[in-house]
Amino acid sequence: MPLHHWPNPRVPWLSFHSHWIVRLVEYLNQDILPPGFRARPTELVVWIEPDVLLLQDADRPDAGLPAGPQTGLGEATLTATIPPPADLPLVGIYSSYDTSRLVAAIELVSPGNKDRTEAVVAFIEKVLFLLQEGVHVMVVDVVSAPRHPLRRDILGRLGRDEVVVETDRLWLASYCSLPSSAPRAQLEVREWARSVSVGQPLPALPLFLRADQLWVTVDLETTYAATLRAGRYEPA
Repeated sequence: MPLHHWPNPRVPWLSFHSHWIVRLVEYLNQDILPPGFRARPTELVVWIEPDVLLLQDADRPDAGLPAGPQTGLGEATLTATIPPPADLPLVGIYSSYDTSRLVAAIELVSPGNKDRTEAVVAFIEKVLFLLQEGVHVMVVDVVSAPRHPLRRDILGRLGRDEVVVETDRLWLASYCSLPSSAPRAQLEVREWARSVSVGQPLPALPLFLRADQLWVTVDLETTYAATLRAGRYEPA
């Protein structure tokens, strides 16, 4: 199904956004995630609130877990390094599953994340915070108005300003955080990015669960189309 213009005059964005989150969670839990992992809608009670959380059971060992559906990973579009978190106290992230740990997050970008400078800064800082904490992040930006490529801002914060980001296309990217065990070492962040235009199908992206050794392939097109059908949405 081709991507539509968002926001759309015939579909309330908040309704579609919430519905898509639910579909993503159901899709991940039913068909994609291996044992020991589970997806949940946002359950954070602080200012950092990704749309979809992936949690790993604390009592399950990492080793030997079968992966969900995977395709060839291919080459990362780029690699960057960022400093580790500062020694100052950080904002605590909690969920109702206090025996589980957050391993990944999916962010569905909203128009409000791009309509003013302070909103862009807040969103980018949230992504960087999660990566610094070793959480893998997928950023799904299908919002064509305002036309602001958040990928460009993320790469800028990663110190990769030299990368040219086409502003006439929408960007979706998955970021893999690779913290080092060495004290005060930098974090390596690898990016898998794909671009799309209105009228084209959404691409599939890898979602990382354990460094770059375990990942699942998320078919965004499937959940997008399922959301439109389930909600009887008829975007212009």
